[in-house]
This record gives sequence, C-alpha cells and structure tokens, in this order.
Amino acid sequence: MRRTLVPVVVATLLCLAQGVPLKTSGRPANRFPDGFYLGAATAAYQIEGAWNEDGKGESIWDHMLHAQPNLTADGQNGDVAADSYHKYKEDVQLLVGINANVYRFSLSWPRILPTGDTDNINQAGIDYYNNLINELLANGIEPMITLYHWDLPQELQKLGGWPNIELADYFVEYARIAFENFGDRVKLWLTFNEPNMFSKGYSTATSFAPGANSSGIADYLMAKTILVAHARVYRLYDLSFRLKQKGKVGITLDGGWYEPLTNSAEDADASERQLQFEIGLWANPIFSLLGNFPKVVRQRVAANSKEEGRARSRLPSLSLAEILLIKGTADFFGLNHYTTSLITSGSSGEVPSKTYDAGVVTSTIQGYNTNYWISDVPWGLRKLLNWIHDSYPGYPIFVTENGWVDPPGVLNDTGRVHYLRGYVSAILRAINEDGVPMIGYTHWSLIDNLEWMNGYSLKFGLHSVDYDDPERPRTQKASAKVIADIYKNMAVPDLKMRRTLVPVVVATLLCLAQGVPVKSSGRPANQFPDGFYLGAATAAYQIEGAWNEDGKGESIWDHMLHAQPNLTADGQNGDVAADSYHKYKEDVQLLVGINANCYRFSLSWPRILPTGDTDNINQAGIDYYNNLINELLANGIEPMITLYHWDLPQELQKLGGWPNIEIADYFVEYARIAFENFGDRVKLWLTFNEPNMFSNGYSSATSFAPGANSSGIADYLMAKTILLAHARVYRLYDLNFRLKQKGKVGITLDGGWYEPLTNSAEDADASERQLQFEIGLWANPIFSLLGDFPKVVRQRVAANSKEEGRARSRLPSLSLAEILLIKGTADFFGLNHYTTSLITSGRSGQEPSKTYDAGVVTSTIQGYNTNYWISDVPWGLRKLLNWVHDSYPGYPIFVTENGWVDPPGILNDTGRVHYVRGYVSAILRAINEDGVPMIGYTHWSLIDNLEWMNGYSLKFGLHSVDYDDPERPRTQKASAKVIADIYKNMAVPWEDFENADTTPPS
Repeated sequence: MRRTLVPVVVATLLCLAQGVPLKTSGRPANRFPDGFYLGAATAAYQIEGAWNEDGKGESIWDHMLHAQPNLTADGQNGDVAADSYHKYKEDVQLLVGINANVYRFSLSWPRILPTGDTDNINQAGIDYYNNLINELLANGIEPMITLYHWDLPQELQKLGGWPNIELADYFVEYARIAFENFGDRVKLWLTFNEPNMFSKGYSTATSFAPGANSSGIADYLMAKTILVAHARVYRLYDLSFRLKQKGKVGITLDGGWYEPLTNSAEDADASERQLQFEIGLWANPIFSLLGNFPKVVRQRVAANSKEEGRARSRLPSLSLAEILLIKGTADFFGLNHYTTSLITSGSSGEVPSKTYDAGVVTSTIQGYNTNYWISDVPWGLRKLLNWIHDSYPGYPIFVTENGWVDPPGVLNDTGRVHYLRGYVSAILRAINEDGVPMIGYTHWSLIDNLEWMNGYSLKFGLHSVDYDDPERPRTQKASAKVIADIYKNMAVPDLKMRRTLVPVVVATLLCLAQGVPVKSSGRPANQFPDGFYLGAATAAYQIEGAWNEDGKGESIWDHMLHAQPNLTADGQNGDVAADSYHKYKEDVQLLVGINANCYRFSLSWPRILPTGDTDNINQAGIDYYNNLINELLANGIEPMITLYHWDLPQELQKLGGWPNIEIADYFVEYARIAFENFGDRVKLWLTFNEPNMFSNGYSSATSFAPGANSSGIADYLMAKTILLAHARVYRLYDLNFRLKQKGKVGITLDGGWYEPLTNSAEDADASERQLQFEIGLWANPIFSLLGDFPKVVRQRVAANSKEEGRARSRLPSLSLAEILLIKGTADFFGLNHYTTSLITSGRSGQEPSKTYDAGVVTSTIQGYNTNYWISDVPWGLRKLLNWVHDSYPGYPIFVTENGWVDPPGILNDTGRVHYVRGYVSAILRAINEDGVPMIGYTHWSLIDNLEWMNGYSLKFGLHSVDYDDPERPRTQKASAKVIADIYKNMAVPWEDFENADTTPPS
C-alpha cells in the first residue's frame, strides 16, 4: 500500500499545538466528516412567486390566501414572494457566497402538474427546475429536492386533500415525473416536509392551508395517506430509478426537544409521549424495528375515541401489508428542529386533538434567549439527535432545517450568529462525542421569505430581502459571513472540547517508523477494526454426537445414515461424532487457546424439539445449550447461534420437509423457543446455514439428507419456504424480542468465486449467472433493493420449464406481500466461502436442475495449490466480498465459514497455514482498501468433524480429533497457533500480509 500518512501526523501535531483535540479518526473534534453536506434550505411557495405564470396551476396556499387575505399577519401572500422564479441565479450565487455544497429546495407540484395529475404536464415548470439544477451543479452545489413542501394542487383538494387515500396515487405519478426529469442529476430526495406541521392545515381553520378544521380526525387520516404515499414513492424509486440514478430518498420530520419540567417519572413519560405524537407518528412506521404507529399513540387515541363514544379509533389502523410496505422506506432521516420547551403531564388542546391525545402541557424554557417561539437551547438538538439515533438506529440523519427568527430590518443579526454557532456545535458533539451518524445540515433559510401565516413579519434568512422593492434585492447579514467561514473550513472555530487524543499521534508515528502504512482511521492497514469478531465455527450434527441421549429426537441425518450406512465415504455417521455434547468445556478452552472472541455453533432442532413441534419441549436439550452459552460468556467469548444447520427433525420430513411451506410455521415456533431461552445472552443469530447447499438434499438421492431426489423442482420449492421461514423469524424477533434482547439476525449463504474462463462477454455473463443462481436466489429477495428472485433466474427457469412442456415455471413466484415480507429481513449478510473456479457458458447438470438452468460449465482454476475441491485463491474471496457489497449495499458482512481441507493425520498443516494467512489478508484488503463493511470472521472449523458424506475422511479443523479413541482427544495443529497470533494481535503479520495473493489478476 502507498505510504502517504505523514500529512496525517503533521496535521495531528498542528491541531494539538493549536489546542484543537482530535477524535480517533484523525479529524479535529470541531470539524465535520469529509463529504458532509452543508448548505441552506428554502421552499417553493415561500420564495418563488410567479404564482400563475408560464402555465402554473393554483395551489391550496394560492387559493386560501386569495380567498382570505387577512389570514396572514400582514395581509400578504406568495404571489410574488422573493421572486426566485426569475432570480434563481442570484440565489445560487448567495449559496456560493456562503460556501454551500448543497441546496435544499422544493418543487411546486402545481407548477409541474397544474391539475395535480399527468393529464397536463407543464414543460415550462420542468424547464425552470432543470435550469435551477443545472445552475447549482455548474457552481459545484448538490441539489436536494423536497417533492412536497405544503403546496398541494387545489384541484386535488377538491377530492378532500391528504385525508383521502386516493391522493397517494397522484403523488406517486408526480414523483415519477420528477425522477424522470431531474433524477439523472439529483441524488438527494425528500418525499415530504414536516407532515406533523402541515397536518395542522386539516385540524384548524386558520393555521395552515387548506384550513379544513377537522381536529383529531382528518389529521390522523392524512397520516396514513402520507405514509402510504411516501412508501410507494420510495418503492417506485427502488423499482424504476435507483439502479441507474443511484440517489437516496428520505423524508423530513419536525420535532422540538421536550425537557421534563421536573425529575418525576410522569414528566419523563410526558416528554416521551410528545415525541411519539410529534415524530413517532410518522417515524415509527418507517424507521422503527417493528413498524406501525407507536403503541402509546394507538392506545391513547383508541381510549379517547372510546370515551368519546366512537365506534372505532380516530387513528386509522395499518394492515400487515401496509406496515410491511412502509417499513424501511428511507435511506436517511431528515430532521427539522428549532427549539426546546418544558413539558409536564396534563390536559391541553381541544377535544379531540393530537395535543389532547398526548396528554401534555408545554411551556417556554427559562434562562435562554427567546425570540417569538424559538429559544436558543443547543443542547436540546443534541438530545433530540441522540433520541432519534437510539429510537431508530441504522439511519443517517440530515438536519434539513434549523434557524433563528428576527423581526424585519436586522442585518447585524447577533442572535442568529449565537444560535448558529451553538446549534452547529451541538451537531458536531452529537457526531464526534456521541457517535450519532449524520450526513448533512441545511440552515433555514437562505433568504427571508413568506413565513406562512406570519407573512413577511418574521425573518429567518441569512440574507435580507427588501419586500418593499419590486426588484426584491438581497443583502447579506452578519450570520451569512459566519456560516460561510464554518462551511469553508468544515469546522466551528470556537468549539471547546477535551484534549484526549495524544496517543493517536504516538501510534501513528510508531506505525510509520516501522514501515507499516496507516489508514486515515489511524489503524494499521493489516489490522482489523476494533470490535471485529474473530473465532471459529462448528455445527451440531457434525460434532455433538449423543444422537439419542437425554430425550433428543431423530434428525434426517440420523435417519438417512442409519438406513444407508454406506452413503458416507467411510461408512461412519454422527452418532458420537466429536462427542462435544459431553466435551463442550474442552471445546471452549480450545477457543480460548486461539484467542477467539466469538464462537459460531448451531442448535440441534430435534435436541430441543424432538418431534419438531412444541408438543414436546426437551428441557435437557435447552440445558445443554444454556451450559455451553454460559461457559462461552464466562470465558469472554460471544456466542453466535445458527438455528438451522441441516438437521431437520425426521418427524417433519414425513410432511415432505422444506418443500412443504407448512414447515415455515414449525420453524417460527422453534425459533421462538430459542429466542426465549437463549436470547437474553445471545446477540448474534443466523436463521439458516447455506440453503443453496442443503437444497441438494432435495435434488439428489445421495449428496445430502434427506436424499429426496427431485432435482430442479423440490429444491426450488424449498427456496420459497426457506425465505418465508427466515423472514417470519426475523419479523418475530423484531416484534417480540429485539427491543429487549438487542441482538442481530442474519442468514448465511454460501458462494464460490467464478472467474470467467476467457475475457469474453459470454463468460462474464456466465459468472454473473452462476452467482445469481448460487447466492442471488436467496440473497436477492432479502438484501436487494427490489426484492424477489433475481430476474435472470426467473427468466431462465421459466423458459426452460416452458420448453419442457410444463404449464408453469418450476420456480414458484413470490406475491407482492411475500416480497415485502421478505425484503430487508437481515441485519447482516453471513457468507461462507472456500474456493474459486473457472467458468464458461455451456450446458451441464441433469435436466432439470439449477446447474442446467444456469447454463454454465465450471472447472478447476490452474496455478494454485488445490486439495480435493478447494483451491487456495485468496483474491477470489476479495472479489466475492466486493460483489456482495456492490450487489447488496448497506449490509455488513460476516464471513461465517472459510477453511482448508486435509486428509487425516496432518498436524503440521502448512497448507492450512498458507490458506489462513492469504484469506484473512484478503478480508483485510477488502475492508481497508475496498471499503467493504465487515464485522466478523469465524474459521471452519474449530475441530475435525463429520464432513457429511465424506464422513471423517476429510479434515477441516484447527485441532485434530482422534476418532479411533473413544475419548475423542483433541490436538492442536500448527494452524491453530498461527490463527491464535492473528486473533491476539487483531492483525496479520506485515510480511505475511504483503506477500498474500490478494490482488486479482488483470
């Protein structure tokens, strides 16, 4: 790697010399991360004017303020506003002047679709926004578009506006027009701005357009419409635009911080309730683990509705399909925040209303500068950012509005300057001290504008606009100069933080002195990140033995290898195996000996539920796994449990096994038992291990249990069952366990790397097809943007099925509800990888079969050490990790199996040593050079075990087991010592790292 980190040391020393502390990233603590968006925000109706020019239609604000001009404080409206429709180039130069790299603005829906529908598409409106976007990009400023900032076309208000669910259809088509016309250049999208705020237009007659005055009823009805509309637009972007346009879609919610008036539990509850009614009503269905409206909101609205004599709750319910449609439909969390208030429990607001339902009373916080309704309380924003991150983890936050209000005529706006420095500093502390993931900040507002019902009587702009002058001239305020300096330097100059990072400098200098290059994180390039899981893996049937002890039931492997003992290469089975049922404490000490911090093992389903069902729960089996888990934790080792590693209870095979979709019901109940009994201590779960591999048990008679021999039919049917079973277990964990147990649930898929035999496009296509049939068949429905089985798989299986004279495809279809149920049901991507092969297009495999459907021919790669079926090709793993990350971005990867095979009797396992060093180095390069997000590696296997149909004739263990000795003694191999050193130091020795064959051939 290039040794280019001397500037990091210099910068570090300079910062310390100037009294500026650093975080461990090497970035000054008062500085924003690289790539952070910093800019300003506006909204169409508030600044554009030209209300009826060039074909624009009437909006609900045009209609209301023309019909009732006295509704605003100064009797003004947005007919001309700041005239940005004509002066947009001047506004862009104001952005340049504050060194903004992003501009958040909204589209006027009626300027693009005057009637709200696609029967009239106004090209002049599209041209205006294209001109604005192009002007921004020409000046190096990223456009961020809000689709809806409160200006609904009046024609759609005639249908009832947002409380009518039909509006979601119109919004989707409007969004489609926007994506089609602007999405080639716009990469940041917001569907809605502050639905909590504009819902007031449906709860009162005078606060916001359209003034519908249906408090506590229409504003709840519109919540459902907004959420469904948002979700459908997000799904539309996923389906039709994301892959090509590569943008991000979020929503902006508004929220204050509500500090409890007293230290009482009642006031703390009041604060939480208010946040749930104000933010959670919208955020929970989208961002929460479980989806749906917040429980406290549902309960309180239902109770109040009943007390009011209503037959049903004023808050509409969300069906399961709607919950799944909405859940997870955001790439980031947009937040608008202005102020902090005090709060206590009590009754306020009209009956019915959201305020009354929340049961709270708010008041102005004392001891802070307050203008109008805004108090300057920066720590409130920091608290709110932490609340959002804690409530909805995994979503980066973009503060899309935040600002200070002045009366007219103030240019030396010292109040805004103080507010700005404080709130931006609060954001930096949230990022750099609290670990809140944030990506941007746009100040409200770029210019003074129409402040809705306040008209032009309140000023939020960094630049003044003279509304008495028809030319609407702009004048810079003092705050614009201050924010320009912050944005230029990506830092707040006067932020005071603790000085605690001198060790970073020392570590950096030591690394450079030793010739070890450092990443910008300050971590040596050959070292794993802090918190990385490193360990070993096993599976129950392969090591436990005790096949019928203590109430254990029969598995499909027990059944098959007892009935046909000659199926294995050596005639052996797993009746005793490595006897880990009795020797688990010894195995834990082997893990201690290799310095493992993680152990991946599987539960035996028939050991816990002998019949596969809950009619017989075997406490002895539960006790065994509890003992193992406790022993691991006592030795500082994190347990990672695989629920299913191929040993289906035989009683369930009598129902047909995995091709029978009913098995999913049984799996869910089995998982529930596991979560209930072990989840208080187990934080890492895998539902299935290698469904692609164990599906072979349903495609041939002799390769895996149960030997069902229904190639190309049963193995596809079981794919649907497995995916539904996995998804339902994930949803079960979300619903009943995650909030308390705080674990993560994934699935492990297996895949080789398939290097094209030639440089031809045909062989490149063959490689991609094989990956889609081997990994994508299972991964695409769970991890992809669109869900469903991969298109190439669907098409090829359908075509071959038709050619075979079948009435339907051998691959079952997934309904929309099933696609939504399955999509996104993983917290991480488990990957097993062993080897690389060459591949070319061609016919192989029996007809029908997955291999035949894929249309590929594989062969052993030459020029690399090969034992049995494994070739030692580290760069293949690096390529595969990048393929997985590119195909399914956003999911951390855990390599849960990877290992080398030997014949029996080898303790000085030099082949495994070479393999380990190379493949672990490939993982490090994928992390540190390619940016692949990874969280763990467990080597296969801790000990020599039963290798399925190979019996005990092949050895994968870091430790040998003498299967000729009834005591099954374990002996350390050379590879165990090597991996112990790697795990201890969280690094591959530099010489081994540099020499590893991790760079793919050109």
